[in-house]
Parts: sequence; structure tokens; C-alpha cells
Amino acid sequence: MQSIVTRSEPPIRLRLDGIEVRFGGLVALEDVSLQVPAGSVVGVMGPNGAGKTTLFNVVCGFQRPRAGTLSFDGRPVRPAPHRLVRHGVARTLQGLGLFGGLTVLENVAAGASLSHRAPFVTSLLGLPSGARTQRAARDAAATLLDEFGIGDYAQSLPPALPYAVAKKVALARALISDPTLLLLDEPAGGLDSADIEELGTLIRRLPARGDGSRSVMLVEHNVDLIMSVCDHIVVLDFGKVIAAGTPDEIRADPLVAAAYLGGKDAA
Repeated sequence: MQSIVTRSEPPIRLRLDGIEVRFGGLVALEDVSLQVPAGSVVGVMGPNGAGKTTLFNVVCGFQRPRAGTLSFDGRPVRPAPHRLVRHGVARTLQGLGLFGGLTVLENVAAGASLSHRAPFVTSLLGLPSGARTQRAARDAAATLLDEFGIGDYAQSLPPALPYAVAKKVALARALISDPTLLLLDEPAGGLDSADIEELGTLIRRLPARGDGSRSVMLVEHNVDLIMSVCDHIVVLDFGKVIAAGTPDEIRADPLVAAAYLGGKDAA
């Protein structure tokens, strides 16, 4: 008798249930729920003012919700920016956030220090284990820069970089800590169409790195990018989830079309 093999569903990396945020009398988010499975790319899109940035700030701990729960890998948490790495979370910023006085290599290596457990004093005093940690971080940073095709910029300073290169540096710095959940905040902002296409290729490859279980959540204005890279998309409008599904399902949803064509700017 032939056995039947069933494919198990991937575990849920990030779960939000019933999130509500109010600013005075303004409801920024109302009963927002979503899931980010392990090994997937999940996007959040919506017209300007839909609540995307507020939702991202809830996940990162910059905004405390009035109601609702949030969990990482099945464990309820109250996220805070300084505790994200503890949960295996890294993020990029809308602004690049690079250190202007450090080289590209040093900027990326600085992100690796978040994932190492060597005591700070050991590294500060230049003791052997600290030196080994620094060498490992620089080697890992150099490997990432080569993988992203920007190894030639390793010794450049951020103010001298083309903007598209600086974007890749910021992404490499977030990725070098080997997060299980990578949060991308409007990664296409300021890029032209060719650079956005290249960025999309990079994002699609991110879950496959390592053991293939890394998850990516991105908040993005660029509809073409989010449609091309995401496995699942959640659409917000006026702080509420109006649609959720695959890119094909979202394209065909009349509520999404109404939200973007009803006098709002989709860019």
C-alpha cells in the first residue's frame, strides 16, 4: 500500500492579531491581523496614509498598540527597538542610516557585531577573542559586498556612493546579523526602474539564504516591486485590512483597485 506524504505548513515567523493604534481621535490601525510564514516574503501595501508605516513601527517596537497581540516564532512579545536582535529581527530604514565616517566595509561589519556574543570589553580592549570577532565580521562583510556586486566600494565612504549602491550597503548591514526576520522599510524609495528591478532580484533571493527559513516583510509604495517579489500581500486602507492574498489575487481584487484609483496616489 502506497503511503501518502503530506507537506506540512511552514511555521509562522511573525503573527499580528487584532492590532489597534489610535492617535487621539484618529484611528491609525483597526483590527489588523497578518502572518509572515518562515521562508516567505510578505508585503504590506496601500495608498498614502493607509497605516503602513504605523504597522511597521508596531512590529519594530516604536509604536505600542492600544489593543492586539504580536508574536515571534510562536512566543508573545512586546517588541522594543533595542530587543529586536534578540528575537532574530533586523531592519532597514527609509533613510539609509549609514555612518558617514566609516568605510562601506566597516559599516556592514558594524551590523555583524549585533549577532556576536563576545563581550564588548573584550573587543574594546583588543583581546584575542575580540580581534577574531572583528576579523570574522570584516570577512563576512566583504563576502556580502561581493555577493551584492559592490565589493569595489568596500573602502569608499557613504557620502561618495551612488544612491543605489548605498541602498545595497544598508541592506547588507541588516543581513549580516543573520536575522530570521528581515524588515524592509520602503526599500525602493529613490531608485530608478533599473535599480528597482535589481533590488527585486536581491529580495527574492533572501529567503533562500542559509537554511531557507528566513522571512522578509516589506512595507512599500512601489506596486510593481511588491507584486514581483512577494508570496503574500496585505493591503491596508484607512487603517484596515481590505484585502490579503497572492499577487494575482490582489491584482484582481476590486477593493484594491478602488483604494488606489479613488483619488489617491499609488506611488
